[in-house]
Amino acid sequence: MLRFTRYGLTFVSVCVLVGVTCVSKAQERTAVGKSRYKIAYATYFGGNGAEDAREVIVYPDGSVLVGGQTNSPDLPVTEGVVQSRYAGDDPALGHSGIYSGDCYLLRLDPDGKKILAATYFGGSKQERSVYGMALDGAENVVITSATRSPDLPTTKGCFQPKYGGPPADWMAAKLSADLKRLVWCTYVGGGGDDFPRGGLGLDREGNVYLVGETASNDFPTTPGVFQPARKGVRDAAIVKLKPDGSGLVFSTLLGGGDSEGLMGVRVAGTTQWSAGNIYVAGHTQSADFPVTPGAPQAKHGGQSDCYIAKLSSDASRLLYATYLGGAQNEFTEHRLSLAADGTVMLTGVSGSPDFPTTAGAFQRRLKGRTDGFLTRLSADGKRLAFSTLLGGTDGEFFLMPTPDGEGNTFVAGTTRSRDFPVTPDAVQGRFAGATAPRGYPGDGDGALAILSPDGSKLLYATYLGGSGGDLIRSVALGPRGEIYLVGNTSSGDFPVTQGAVQTKLRGGTDAVIVKLVPSR
Repeated sequence: MLRFTRYGLTFVSVCVLVGVTCVSKAQERTAVGKSRYKIAYATYFGGNGAEDAREVIVYPDGSVLVGGQTNSPDLPVTEGVVQSRYAGDDPALGHSGIYSGDCYLLRLDPDGKKILAATYFGGSKQERSVYGMALDGAENVVITSATRSPDLPTTKGCFQPKYGGPPADWMAAKLSADLKRLVWCTYVGGGGDDFPRGGLGLDREGNVYLVGETASNDFPTTPGVFQPARKGVRDAAIVKLKPDGSGLVFSTLLGGGDSEGLMGVRVAGTTQWSAGNIYVAGHTQSADFPVTPGAPQAKHGGQSDCYIAKLSSDASRLLYATYLGGAQNEFTEHRLSLAADGTVMLTGVSGSPDFPTTAGAFQRRLKGRTDGFLTRLSADGKRLAFSTLLGGTDGEFFLMPTPDGEGNTFVAGTTRSRDFPVTPDAVQGRFAGATAPRGYPGDGDGALAILSPDGSKLLYATYLGGSGGDLIRSVALGPRGEIYLVGNTSSGDFPVTQGAVQTKLRGGTDAVIVKLVPSR
């Protein structure tokens, strides 16, 4: 069962004889008003174990590529793919963060009714979720994950063919567009604990940018970079791999005297304001993180703060860096967004009553034990263009700030708040998850929200889930206003649709893939 510790369908119908109206429980919780969106399809995906879905890419034909983690030996894979069988160790061995798991990749048809391709990918121990996924110019699929497996199928001529751990290394691989051929695969890591997170980046030449963290004294860095050696217990790391995975273009660390993690990377194109500069975001416990002069927050605020940083295209210079946080804990969640004007947006979770919000923001005060946040940093890194909280009186966190063509920002995540500020046109207007005493983990609903370009207005917000635990991890937008959401659920009554690839929950936790389309 999925629990938010950090921070088909069975209906019960009620018939009203006068007027002869029948309303199911699922319909009851979704019927709030005229919904702006409707569910085009929603499907589970999983086997008899546990799955999540963390990454989603939309193809021009409306099909989607999904990446995640599984420990089920009975996923419905397709013929001729790179890996047709589960290779990871037994989930019964112990903690799910240490034992069991392969990555998986799934391509669904535009209607969510057919699996076009599906494969496992991993070794004999554990791979975590697909922590980053992108398509190169030939639609080959590039992925990254953390691995505990010493026997990944690394390829001839790759940068690091041998496992550097334990306990874990970074892993990067490229698979053909049809998932039938392994183009290349390499480890990246030293002799300690190394962990990638928060997505990957590709530039126009096909170079691969990976980010994460390392506790290794011998993590591979390159000469001339901003920080070649580890300073703290655990430092952030930024790696640029050649397009064929054969070597490092550069590798630098980033951190202070305590611990850092990195949760996202974006690479700028060549424009008048940026020539391939690198934007990263993460969280830090270091009071001496290398912030730059003029940063909007120069001092460490609390136990864990977020940070945003910009490095030169060769990683030799730190162009700006700032903390972002209050007196308690803030954590960055899965990726940042880079706009054409050089501003960046970051989202995550805050537990600080003094989290830095801006005048005119939609929500300026912490309402719950934790709230989500959305912050935009100016192009020069010296001002918060806006910063807002978003939540109810229990707890939220949000991921994946994704702008549309009008500058509105979509965020997705989870909430345990029965008073989360859903809008009258929500696709699901009422909280459906289980509850727990305040201060204890409970099972939340997935959540989706859209904020105005300046962060002052909540344009749309909805719950999305059933009576178990639901989390939306990633969002992608289609050309005609479609919204694609992926995540995981332990809800047997998640609102899946008739004819979907999988209409019943098969394991303790399954992945979910949802397509919303405008109602009008």
